[in-house]
Amino acid sequence: MGEVNGIEDDYTKVTIATIVSVSILIIIYLLLSDVWEKAAENSESFSNSSITALLYRMICCGFCVYAIIYMFRSGPANMHVVRLEGNEDVLLHPIGIQKFVTFSSWTLLTCTGFFLLSSINQLRFMFDVSAISWLMSLQTVLFCMGISMAFLTATVVRYVILPDMISNNNSHSHMFLYHEQIMHNFAGIFLGLDLILVKPKLVPEFAIFGLLIGIAYISFAYVLAYFGPGFFVYSFLHPQPKIAPWFATGLAVCIALFYLGLWLITQLGDSL
Repeated sequence: MGEVNGIEDDYTKVTIATIVSVSILIIIYLLLSDVWEKAAENSESFSNSSITALLYRMICCGFCVYAIIYMFRSGPANMHVVRLEGNEDVLLHPIGIQKFVTFSSWTLLTCTGFFLLSSINQLRFMFDVSAISWLMSLQTVLFCMGISMAFLTATVVRYVILPDMISNNNSHSHMFLYHEQIMHNFAGIFLGLDLILVKPKLVPEFAIFGLLIGIAYISFAYVLAYFGPGFFVYSFLHPQPKIAPWFATGLAVCIALFYLGLWLITQLGDSL
């Protein structure tokens, strides 16, 4: 493959094949490894009898739920997307549930799900009500997904998206709206403080959950582009460029790496 008459080759088939291959490998690992057993074993470490931790989680849940409500109420958004056909930039103004196509909105939903489940599970723990094992395991999975997604989102927004908006003289005032701040900044702060308060037991194998949510979002983005409105929220997800296979799977890898970085920090903290 190369460039013919100044026209770059189309790497769409390679990109999609890469996404499918990585997805299959993740599924095989999840089926054959003991990561689900480890999630179940360590899930109890996410709950304790601390009233402070419970109140904190309930407050965080409230902030996140209100951010979701605010997204529905705040009117049309400004969203720069890339059309599947022609690979051209377009400015859209989505409303309501149409806003939940961004990676940061998935971060918000994951964060909300964790704080909701963790509040429920901790209440059951404190009142000595028998735990529901799958809810406990799901809480663990959501935490590992959420905290790595949140820190990746905050990093990309701060060092890539905002500087790019400023350099291109694009309006960026909407980035400081309530729900944007929760998605881009406070989700990571909320989950980071929860990690300090509760001190759950994390293991490096849980990085697979970062890969899982990453490839799930990428798959969603492609379904949206091919069978929905016909656009990608992020230009790097377009399957045509030569670098596309690396970018498509790179998102999932970055989420896993952020988790491993956070896990390493907890290990260093425990050793001090």
